[in-house]
Amino acid sequence: MTLSIKRNINNLQAFKGVSSLNGAYINNNNGANKTESNVQNSPAQNANIESSQNLAPKTQIQKPMQTTQGYAPELKQAQTISKPASAYIEGVGAVPSGYFIEGESNHGSEDHIIKKTPLTGARIVADKITKSIFSYAPKGMRGSKNSNFYEYLSLGMIPYIVGSVMMVATTVAASKFFNPSDAKASKMIGKGAALGVAFYAVMKWLGGKVMEKGTEALTGVDMAMPYKKVISELPENGEEKTSTEFHRVFESVDFPRWDLINKKGEEEGNRYQYYDDIAKKKLGCDEPLNAPDQVVQPLIKKALTKAMAAKSISSFLWAATGVALAAQKDFANFGSFPNKPKFKEFITKVPVDFVRTLKDASKSLWNGTSVKSKIVGRGLIIGAAASTVLGLLNVKRGYKIDKKPSESQIDYKKDYVEN
Repeated sequence: MTLSIKRNINNLQAFKGVSSLNGAYINNNNGANKTESNVQNSPAQNANIESSQNLAPKTQIQKPMQTTQGYAPELKQAQTISKPASAYIEGVGAVPSGYFIEGESNHGSEDHIIKKTPLTGARIVADKITKSIFSYAPKGMRGSKNSNFYEYLSLGMIPYIVGSVMMVATTVAASKFFNPSDAKASKMIGKGAALGVAFYAVMKWLGGKVMEKGTEALTGVDMAMPYKKVISELPENGEEKTSTEFHRVFESVDFPRWDLINKKGEEEGNRYQYYDDIAKKKLGCDEPLNAPDQVVQPLIKKALTKAMAAKSISSFLWAATGVALAAQKDFANFGSFPNKPKFKEFITKVPVDFVRTLKDASKSLWNGTSVKSKIVGRGLIIGAAASTVLGLLNVKRGYKIDKKPSESQIDYKKDYVEN
C-alpha cells in the first residue's frame, strides 16, 4: 500500500509543470488514485499532493463520446446533440467535449447521403456555379491552402459558359454597323451558334441521364446518388471554417462510399438494406443472403465500370447529334415573328414553334441534302441510339448470382498428410 502512495506522488511530480492538459488529467483522476490506495495519507504527503494540484488550472477535460459508423444504441439519450460543446484550455485551445450524432437533421460535420428530388441536380449545379464565381476562383487567385481538386474541376463550368456567350456575342455585337442584309445574316449565325451550344449541353445531359436511369432500372444501382461532404478547412488568418461539397457515392469505381450506404441502412434499421433490395428485386434471390455486401458489391462495381464507359460514349454521340440538329436550316426562322409579340403570345407560341421546328430538323438530318449528308446524319442518330441500347445490354450481361449448388465434393477416404 505504501508503494502505491509513493507511486501516485511520483506521478504527480513527474507531470508537474509539463502542460495544463496534464494538470487537468491529474485533477480528473486524482480521486480514483486515492481510493485505490485505501490508506490515509500523512500530512506531509497531503501537502505534496495539494502543491502539485495547485500547479495545474482547475480545468476538466470531458471524455469525447465514442462514435461509430452507424447507429449506436448507447447514444440514444444524446440524440438531441447537434453541436459539440467545447472547453478552452490555456495553451491548448478549444477541446470538443462531444461529437455530432447521426440523423437527417443532425448530421453536423459528417458526410451523409442527401435525399433526391426532381430539383436536386439543378440545386447542385447552381451551388457549384455560385461557389465557383464567388468562392473557388478568389481562393485560387490568392493561393489559399484550402483550394482542392474538387474546386478546380468545378471551375471548368465557368470557361464553358463565358466562352459560349462570347462566341455568340462576336457574331451579333457588330450587326448594328452592317447593312440590313448582312445584319440579318449575322444574327442568324449567332442564333445558330446559341442553339448549337444549348443543344450540345441538353443532348449530352439527356444521353447521360438515359444511361443512368436505364442502369438503375436494370441493376438497382443509382449512379447519380448524391452525398454531401463536409470539410473542416485549415485555419487561415486565425479563422477555422467548414465548407461543403456535393459528390456522388459511385463517382469512383475503385473506392465507392460503401460506408455512407451502410450508415443510411443503419439509420433505417438494416445495415445491408441496400444490398438486400438489389438481391431481391434485381438478382431474383427469394431468401436473404448471408453476406449480401460481399456478394453484391463486386457485381455493383462490375456494372458501374460498364455503365460509366457506355455513358461517356453515348453522351458525346448524343451531344454531336444535338449540334447537327441545331445546324439544320429549319431553325433559321425559329423565334422569328412578323411583329414584335406580346409576352403572353411569346410564351404560348414559342414552345409550339420549337416542337414543330425540332421535328422538321430531325427529318432534314435523317434525309440529308445530299448522299454524304444523309450518311452522316443517319450515322449520328443510329450511332447515338445504338450506343445507349448496347451499353445497357452490356451492363445487364453477367449481372447475376450463381444459384446452383456447388458441385465440388470432399473425398473423406483420402488420407490427410501434413508436410
